[in-house]
Amino acid sequence: MYKQKKTYSVYEYKVEGLKDRFKEEELLKVVGDPQNKIEKVQKFVISKLVKPVIKDNTEYYEVQWKGYRETTLEPRDALLEDVPKMVTQFEKKNKIKFYKSKNKKTNKITRRICNGKNSDE
Repeated sequence: MYKQKKTYSVYEYKVEGLKDRFKEEELLKVVGDPQNKIEKVQKFVISKLVKPVIKDNTEYYEVQWKGYRETTLEPRDALLEDVPKMVTQFEKKNKIKFYKSKNKKTNKITRRICNGKNSDE
């Protein structure tokens, strides 16, 4: 049985004077008085990954956040950067695999999910 050993979180920083938001690894640590000050730090903690989803031929996960009722769809690529261990453990536990499928009539390639039980979701 899988038990989560630690929490996974994503930090978002907003730098004074800029509209963009940054992750910690995108910011340069400066000794002394920095040119720009960080205005606000937000921490989002993932409670659990609910299920994989394919939307617009892109891989997403439905994510449940601690302290929030609503779930959000987050790109799998972004989650692999922020919480790779959580994603790989979830995929291994639930036998989830993403693959490409080609429609024989239209020759269009689409993304599919195999979760070990059903071939498509």
